[in-house]
Amino acid sequence: MPQKYGLSEAEYQLMELIWEAGRPLTFGEIEGYLSERTDKNWKKQTLHTYLTRLIKKGALKTTGYGRRHIYEPVMEKEEYISNWTHSFLDDSFGGSLGTFVSALTGNTGKLSPKDIEELRRYLDE
Repeated sequence: MPQKYGLSEAEYQLMELIWEAGRPLTFGEIEGYLSERTDKNWKKQTLHTYLTRLIKKGALKTTGYGRRHIYEPVMEKEEYISNWTHSFLDDSFGGSLGTFVSALTGNTGKLSPKDIEELRRYLDE
């Protein structure tokens, strides 16, 4: 199953819906969003499992009010993606942007002059 920013496809789809809402949501509201906006027919237990996984991964937090739980993102989408990207860079490339760019361009050694010039233009912007 493909991963997107450290989340499974289904987890990311849930987070997209929650981020899009822009406010904390109840379980029922999340269930409603899913039925309105996706073609998947999620069972309650499946949805609960995914929400629990997102809480364990630190993407969501929940607050209980009696029998109701409110779910909200721990951070905005852009911040989540930025944190994941930095973590990926640290874990996979020792935090080295140069090593990452070299791997990204398929070079196992030095960057080509063309690659260096492109990076300079990007950094200057």
